[in-house]
Amino acid sequence: MPSLPRKYLSIAFLVLLCLPLAANAQSWESLNPQQKEALAPLAGTWDSLSEVQQTNFLAIAKHYPRLNAQKQQRLHSRMEHWSKLTPEQRQRAREKYKAFSKVPPDKREAVKKMVREQQAPETPAAPGH
Repeated sequence: MPSLPRKYLSIAFLVLLCLPLAANAQSWESLNPQQKEALAPLAGTWDSLSEVQQTNFLAIAKHYPRLNAQKQQRLHSRMEHWSKLTPEQRQRAREKYKAFSKVPPDKREAVKKMVREQQAPETPAAPGH
């Protein structure tokens, strides 16, 4: 199966972070060194996250040590991107992920192609045109 565009993978990852799990809020200071390393991009916003979000991020942090360096970097990049989104942007990302997950598998490639085309930077007109 072809890999999803990076943006869709990021959205999927971020939506998964917000799915309910057992609540277990902790302050940043109470996290152990391994958790702090895994969740470093969230250090500045950790204490403002909901209990559900913290719990979901802690579940992801458990898998962090088993990731290779490239995947760890990608995870940190996605966490950083997610932490900078407004609540409205996060909600839109969740809605887009939900909508995409309802697209039949045989139609997904067409949807991904359409989105890629919409996101492609427009080529500026040549000077003098």
